[in-house]
Amino acid sequence: MRSSELKLGRAGGKTATGSTAVQTIAVTSGKGGVGKTNIAVNLALALARAGHNTLLLDANLGMANIDELLGLQARVNLMDVLRGHCHLEEIVIEGPDGLLIVPAASGNRELSELGEVECGGLVHAFSELQGRIDSLVIDTSSGISGCVSSFCRASSQVLVVTNDEPTSIRDCVAQIRHLNKFNAIAHFHVLANMVVNASDGSELFKKILELLDDAQDIVISYAGFVPRDDYLRKAVCERRAVIDAFPRSGSAVAINNLARRVIRWRRPDSPHGQLEFFVERLFQQNNVEREVLS
Repeated sequence: MRSSELKLGRAGGKTATGSTAVQTIAVTSGKGGVGKTNIAVNLALALARAGHNTLLLDANLGMANIDELLGLQARVNLMDVLRGHCHLEEIVIEGPDGLLIVPAASGNRELSELGEVECGGLVHAFSELQGRIDSLVIDTSSGISGCVSSFCRASSQVLVVTNDEPTSIRDCVAQIRHLNKFNAIAHFHVLANMVVNASDGSELFKKILELLDDAQDIVISYAGFVPRDDYLRKAVCERRAVIDAFPRSGSAVAINNLARRVIRWRRPDSPHGQLEFFVERLFQQNNVEREVLS
C-alpha cells in the first residue's frame, strides 16, 4: 500500500470562476457515530464560502438529517422525486452562503432499502438541474452497502472519516479494502475526526497505514484532523454548522483547513468532471452489474 501526502499546489483544472469540471466528493465512513455527516455539512458550507457553487446531497438514505442540522425545513425530498411527485429542482433547498442542498427522507424504510440500480435512478435526476455546479459533496451512509459503493465509485474523490476507536479503525480499513476489491477504487483520503490534537491525528493515520501495508494497489492520503470539540456539539444543538456558529473553534478552524486542501485536490479533466458524467458513469456501472447477474 502506497501513502501519498496531500500536495498543496495548484489544482488540476480551473477554479470555481471558470471551470466546467465538477469535483464530486463522497464523504463516507466504515461505521456510524464518527461524525461523518457533520464533516460533510461543514465541508460543503466551507467550499460554498470559498466561492464554489456547491451542492450537498444527503445520500444517507433512510437516516437523513442534513436539513435538520442546518435548521432548514424540507417540504419535499428525494422520496417525492423517486415517486414521481415532483422534479429535483423543486426539492433543492438553499442554505447558508448559497449552499444548495438535496434533502432525503429520515426514517423511510423504502428509501433505506434502495439497491444500486435504484440509486443510479436517483442520481439520474441531477440531469434536471439547471446551472453550473463546481463541487458536489455526497454524504453517504456508513458501511459497505450497494448504494455506498455506487456513490463512492461514481465520485472523483472518496473521503473516509474515522476516529481513534478500535471498531472505527477496523471498519475504516474494511471499507477501504471492500471499495478497492469490489469497486476498483484505488485512492482514498482519510480524515482523523474527534481526536485530541494534530499528533493524535497523525498517529491514527499511521495505524491505518500499517493495517493496509499489504495492499499494494491502494493509495492513502492524509486529509488532516478535526479535534474533539464541545463547540461542535453546541452548534448541533443550535441547528447550525460549527463554522458558522463558532468560526474560531478548533473544529471550525480544522474544517476550513480541510476545505482549503480539498480545493487543491486535482479536479477531474473534462468531460469526466461534468456532473452529467457522474450520472452516466453511475448508470454504466449499474447496467454492467445487471448484465452480469442476468
